[in-house]
Amino acid sequence: MKKIAAIIMSMMMVIGLVGCSTSEKKKDSKLKVGYVTMDMTSPYFIEMIDGMKEEANKLGIELSVHDGKYEAQPQIDAMETLITQKVDVIVLSANDTEALQPMIDKAKEAGIKVIAANVEMKNVDAFVSLDEYEYGFMGGEIAGKYIADKMKGKGEVAVLTFSQIPAVLNRSKGLIEGIKKHAPNVKVVSKVDANDRESGMKAAENILQAHPNVNVVVGISDDAVLGAYEAFKGANKTGDDVCLVGLDAVNEAIAKIDEGTIYRGSVDIAPFQSGKDIIETAKKVVEDGPIKEMIKFPMTPVTKENVAEFK
Repeated sequence: MKKIAAIIMSMMMVIGLVGCSTSEKKKDSKLKVGYVTMDMTSPYFIEMIDGMKEEANKLGIELSVHDGKYEAQPQIDAMETLITQKVDVIVLSANDTEALQPMIDKAKEAGIKVIAANVEMKNVDAFVSLDEYEYGFMGGEIAGKYIADKMKGKGEVAVLTFSQIPAVLNRSKGLIEGIKKHAPNVKVVSKVDANDRESGMKAAENILQAHPNVNVVVGISDDAVLGAYEAFKGANKTGDDVCLVGLDAVNEAIAKIDEGTIYRGSVDIAPFQSGKDIIETAKKVVEDGPIKEMIKFPMTPVTKENVAEFK
């Protein structure tokens, strides 16, 4: 009986040590966060990812980044992978809200926290973004004020939008209404989808062929409008009566604003800092639970007058 009791005691001690070891491992293991971005080639998302990486490194968080390529399927595949890997948090900047919602629900069922970034989604633990209409309106105001001050309130406007993402339509609406607040007599003659440098340049070339008097271009991203800038430069439309305004305040846009080119302005939403904020939010939802209120990205208009602050 003494031998049996000794064996039982030994087994209990082993189990206790294994349990303790497992508990310590869980306690010491890194928080795992997966970010599914819209597109990894976008200057805005590149800066935001850099901010996420810096903050993750600082906080000892294991971060993986997955490219959505401005499509739904790569994001669905990435979500499947992250759910299988049993990460602690998934951050998603959705390209298609309808297609990605079931994946969010699946992640939540698996006990994974989900943060929606840039695009609002249901059944998430936090939403980090900006007011799309307000964002566009702020950019539109830059163009509208320039048209009123330098172009006698007149001009033909082309808008570079991206109808694939519904939230961006509010941004486009804001751009137009921001212009018209200060220059109500402008004519919006074209709205074309363009979300990157190549498509922005091609769209602007086609617009100039169809509407040779277009002298104002506003767009949903600097990346697209920088493409339009090249098209306007190639067409020798570089005078004071030309106004291009983008959004995101990426480095190249800042440089062109500073140089006094036809690129008149942008809106800074601090992508690097926003990336850091997203990682801090991921840590917070794991530790404290869901956050109901939208966490807003900061927004600041950038023009020739204040561009020095952003260099």
